[in-house]
Parts: sequence; C-alpha cells; structure tokens
Amino acid sequence: MKWGSWALLQAIPSPTFFEDRNSENSRLKFGLEWQVIPLSYSFKVNKYVSNLSFFYIKPIKKFSGSAEIFFQPSLIVGKYKYSELKKFSYKTGIRLVLPVAQNGEYLAVSVGAGYFSQKTESGILREGITFEAGIFSFYGMLGLKFNYNQNGISRYNMGIYFKYY
Repeated sequence: MKWGSWALLQAIPSPTFFEDRNSENSRLKFGLEWQVIPLSYSFKVNKYVSNLSFFYIKPIKKFSGSAEIFFQPSLIVGKYKYSELKKFSYKTGIRLVLPVAQNGEYLAVSVGAGYFSQKTESGILREGITFEAGIFSFYGMLGLKFNYNQNGISRYNMGIYFKYY
C-alpha cells in the first residue's frame, strides 16, 4: 500500500515552461516534467538510519542536505512552432540539495549539472551539458526550478516543482 500510493503520487508531473526559438522568433512553450530520483545520499541522518535511499526518498532526508542522481523526462503540450523539436526530451545528472531554514523544511536550495538530449522533427540530435538551480519550501513539496541547456535548441526551462509525499 505504501509503495503503491507513493508511486501514484510521483506520477503527477510538474508544470514547466520551455524555450521555443529559432534565429528570428522566441516564445515560451508549456510542458510537463517528471522528477525521478533513483539514488540519494543524505548527509544529516541519525546513526540508526541508512544514508542511502533508492527511489522512495523521504523529504526530511532529501531537504536536510543530500546529493542525488536525477532523471527528468519532459513532454511538451502541443507542438514547438519555431524550433521544431519533438515533444519528448530528457535530462539526467546529479544534484546537491542544501538546507537554508529549519533543516530544509521551510527553505532549501539546490544546484545541479548533467546531460540533456533534444531531437528535432527532422532528426537533428542536440546533446550537451545542463545546469540547474532550484529553491524549495513547504517541506519540499513546492519550489521553483531553472535549467540552462548549454548549446541546446531549447536552452531555458523554468518550472514549478511539485513533489507529493
């Protein structure tokens, strides 16, 4: 029951805006992004609890200070008008989450880096380094995230981070 309800809540995506641009025009495109964290290492846990977590990560272990591996699939609602990217893209990498106020329950920040992949309708593949920064509150359930995809066709992504526990 615990894993079933958790998996169902994790399937709810976060709303995100993606840059849709070409050499002449630019606009924001609405999409959905999922947050998958297969591995997390928490810095501030007591000696009776394991520092490692796999997929099922409790908010107190994440936002009190952790390093994690992430995978973020994205799906665009509608179609890119200017950049002609396909609807699906993804990012993967590593992220560091640091508490700012009340052991991260009131306020936490994150920085991360990784790899992104974007493909156009004509088959052109763009891959490269992605950088991200985030700020989280309400026990880690709500936040704002910003991504910069170096050398990407859609370089900027901004989103509201929703994570349900």
